[in-house]
Amino acid sequence: MRAQAQMLFRSPQLFATLLVIPFYSLVFFHFLKSHHQGGLATTTAITAFLMGSWSHAVFVASQAVDDDRVQGTLNLSLLTPSRYLLALATRTLVTCSLALPVLGEMFLVGRWVFGLPIRVDRPGLTVLVAVLVTTGVAATALLMSGLMILVRAARSLQNALTYPFYLLGGLILPITTLPEPLRWVSRAFFLSWGAQLLRDAAAGQVPDPGARLGVLCALVGLQAALGLWTVRRVLTFVRSGRVVLNG
Repeated sequence: MRAQAQMLFRSPQLFATLLVIPFYSLVFFHFLKSHHQGGLATTTAITAFLMGSWSHAVFVASQAVDDDRVQGTLNLSLLTPSRYLLALATRTLVTCSLALPVLGEMFLVGRWVFGLPIRVDRPGLTVLVAVLVTTGVAATALLMSGLMILVRAARSLQNALTYPFYLLGGLILPITTLPEPLRWVSRAFFLSWGAQLLRDAAAGQVPDPGARLGVLCALVGLQAALGLWTVRRVLTFVRSGRVVLNG
């Protein structure tokens, strides 16, 4: 954790995604205020946070193992007695957790800069759901980090995993507007559950909170298991010589 934190703070460009999202929010909040749609301010703030968290994971956290591969340290890490997978998962979670303050930042910008009626009626539940979503996003970044070793066109892969997942997560359009097959996929996606639960928690109207939290935890756990399994399989390929690390 300490090593990853040092690497992040020595490379300020890695925070570019988290710094850009607040500037986007200025446009969104100005639009809401100009059209007297302040009631949508809380939803806009939550959406900006989720998009920023996902982008940060896709473009920064998922590159940890690929950076190790390019720099030649992955070879050495796999030879050490410590468990590289555990270290990688910890580094990914640390990186993704940096997006959590963006949620509070969005609320402050909307309320104190634009004077919009942003409210959070259930702050405890809101923070809990935000942490769960961040964990799921970190698990997704872990899964992607394994794919980074297998796929050389890393930037193309990263670009392909942004806006399509914004749609599946219900961040751009309501899930009900998606075609029926995609609607089923979206209902099995942890981000769509987390996004809706965040909106309801902020509004103070959360029907069946226990059941919905249970589903979200299960989907996040499934995502984490898939991410761990993927990286473990890729590392097995690496040790067997079926994947070339240098490149």
